Amino acid sequence: MSILEHSATTDTTESTSAESLAPYPALYQPGSIGKMVLRNRFVQSPIFTQFAESDGEIGERFIDYHRARARGGVGLIITENTSIDWKVGRTVGHPMRIDHDRYISGLQELVEAVHNEGAKIAVQLHHTGRQNSRKNTETNEPPLAPTAGITSAFGTSPREIDAYEIPGLIELYAAGARRAVAAGFDAVEIHGAHGYLPGQFLSPRTNKRTDNYGGTLENRARFGLELVRAVRAAVGPDYPVLYRLSVEEPYEDGLTLEDGLAFCKMLEPFVDALDVSAGNYDTATTLIPFKIGGSLLHYAKRVKEIVSVPVIGVGRLTWRLDDCQEAVEAGEVDFVAFGRSGLADPDTVAKTRRGQESHVRRCLAVNECISRWMFAGQRTQCVINPALGQERRADEARRPAPVAKSVAVVGAGPAGAEAAILAAHRGHKVTVFDQADRVGGQLVAWAASPAMTAELENLIGFYEAELASNGVATRLGRAFTPTDLSDFDVILLATGTQPDAAPDGSIDAVRMLSTRDLPDSASFDVYGGTEVGVHAALWLAANGKDVTLSVPGADIALDTNDMLREELRQDLANASITVRTNQDTPGTGQVVWAGERITDRFLANLVDGDKVIEVGTRFRGGRLYEATQSGFWTAARI
Repeated sequence: MSILEHSATTDTTESTSAESLAPYPALYQPGSIGKMVLRNRFVQSPIFTQFAESDGEIGERFIDYHRARARGGVGLIITENTSIDWKVGRTVGHPMRIDHDRYISGLQELVEAVHNEGAKIAVQLHHTGRQNSRKNTETNEPPLAPTAGITSAFGTSPREIDAYEIPGLIELYAAGARRAVAAGFDAVEIHGAHGYLPGQFLSPRTNKRTDNYGGTLENRARFGLELVRAVRAAVGPDYPVLYRLSVEEPYEDGLTLEDGLAFCKMLEPFVDALDVSAGNYDTATTLIPFKIGGSLLHYAKRVKEIVSVPVIGVGRLTWRLDDCQEAVEAGEVDFVAFGRSGLADPDTVAKTRRGQESHVRRCLAVNECISRWMFAGQRTQCVINPALGQERRADEARRPAPVAKSVAVVGAGPAGAEAAILAAHRGHKVTVFDQADRVGGQLVAWAASPAMTAELENLIGFYEAELASNGVATRLGRAFTPTDLSDFDVILLATGTQPDAAPDGSIDAVRMLSTRDLPDSASFDVYGGTEVGVHAALWLAANGKDVTLSVPGADIALDTNDMLREELRQDLANASITVRTNQDTPGTGQVVWAGERITDRFLANLVDGDKVIEVGTRFRGGRLYEATQSGFWTAARI
C-alpha cells in the first residue's frame, strides 16, 4: 500500500508486530558519510526557523527545537543557514552564527543536546550573496554578488565583489569550519544551493564576470572549488564535508542540468556527500514544491549515476517513502531528507518505524511557514503543529492534569480535535460532539478540492487516529441540545464560523464541499475572494461543470499567503476556470457563495469563560493556524 493510500484511511488499528516495526527497512539501515556513521538514512534538512537569538546566539528555544527532531529519530540534522559573515552576508531575521569564537560555547550546547538523543549534527556554512537587502546589513551597505545590479527576489541591487576580496570571503567559510570542529559538530555543509553565494558564481544568469571567476563553466565553478578546498584544508582529510547545490535553475539563462552535473563531478574529489536540490527563490515553486509529485528526488538520482560519494535527496519525501525505500535499496540515492515535514511532526521517523503512519502530522505544503512568517522576518510557525518553536512549553502542557475532569468539546474541526486530544492525553474524560458525520470540520470541505485532497484527508485521518488512541468518545452525525452537556465539568465550544449574508438562491460553498452533493446545473459562478472559493471552483470543474470564479477584489484567495496564491492561480488556469476580478455581484449561472464568514454563535448564551469556553476561530478568528493553536493551548489550561 502506498503512503497516499494509507494516509486517507480511517482505520486506527496500529500493528506492533516485529514485522511492522520497519515498513521501509532500507531507510532504517545505518549509513556512512565519510567516517561519520548514521543510525539510519533520514536527514533533517536545513530549514530556516529564526529560533536563534536576535544576535545569532544559541538559546533554549533553538536547542529544544533540535532536541525534539533528534529524539524523533532522524540520523542526521543539518542546521539552518549559519552565518559566516554577519556584517553583510547573514539572512534576514535571526539566523544562528559561527563567525566568531565567542559563539562556540553555545554551539557546543546544541551539539551535546542532539548527541544525547542519538543523532549526529552538521552545521551549514552560509553566505547570502545577492539574496539579501541593504537594510539587513550592519552598515546599510548593498549585498555582495559576483556581478553588480542583478537583483534577487529580495529586491536590493548588489555590488560586485572585487577579485581581491574573494580570498577573504573564502577564509570566512574556512574559519567557520574550524569553529564547527571546535564545537563538536560531526560535519560541515557548504550551502551552495538556492541562489546563495557559491551558486551565484556558478550560475550564468547571476555571474557575468569576465575575469577568472566568470564565463566558462570551469571559471564559474572556480569559487566553489576553491571554497571546498579551503574548508577541507581547515578541517583535515577525515572530517566529513558536505556540499549542498541546486543542480539546475529552471529559468532562462539559469544553470543547466548538464552544467550542474558536471560541477558535481568537479566537487567529488573534495567532498564526502552531495546534498542535491534545485532552483532558488526566483523559482520558488521548484525549490519549495507544493505538489506531492514535485519531489526533487529525480535530481539526486541523476547525480548518483555519475558520482561515487553518498547523495542526499530532498522534496516532500515523507509523502513518498515507498519511492525512497526503492531508491535507497537500489543504490539510486543514499539518504533522504525532509525540511517542512520535520516542522509539522518531529516524530515522523519514529512513528513510521513503529507502523503508526496514520499518527503522523504530514506537512500540507501550504507554505505559511515560509511566506507568512519566514519571509516576514518572524519566527517560523506551522499551521498544524502548535508545538513548533515551543517544544519545552508543549512538553509541560502534555503533563497529567492535577484533577481529572469530564470535558465536552462541541465541534470536531481542527480546534476541537486538538483540544480533545490534548485534554484526553492529560487524563481528562473527553467527549466530542458534532452534527457532521465525521471529524474534520471545514477540513472535510477543503479536502474535496483536487488541489488538497491527499494532504487534508491525511490530516483528518490523523485526528481520527489520535482521538481514538487517546480514548476520546465521539458523538457524530446527530443533533444535540444543551441538555446533552449538562453533566460535564468543562465545555469547549469549537463550532468555528458560518457564512455571512449569502444571497437568496445561492449555495454555501463550504456546505457543498462538505457533503459532496453536486448541484444540478450546467454552469456556476463561485463568488468570493476567499481560498475556499478557489477550492469550490476547482471541485466543480473537476466534476465537469462550467465554472467562473468572481472575486470582489483585485486578486483571488486574499486570505492566504503569496506563494500559495500563485499556485492556486495556476491550478485555476489548468482547470480552464474563468476568473473575474473587481466584481460587486455574482455573474450568471448558479451562484456558489464563498464570501466572508462570521463566528458561529451556537450556545453563545452559555459562555461564561470558566466552565463554558470558546475555542478556535470562533474565539479568535483566523484560519487553520489560529484553530490549532487555540485548541491545543486552551486544553493545556484545563
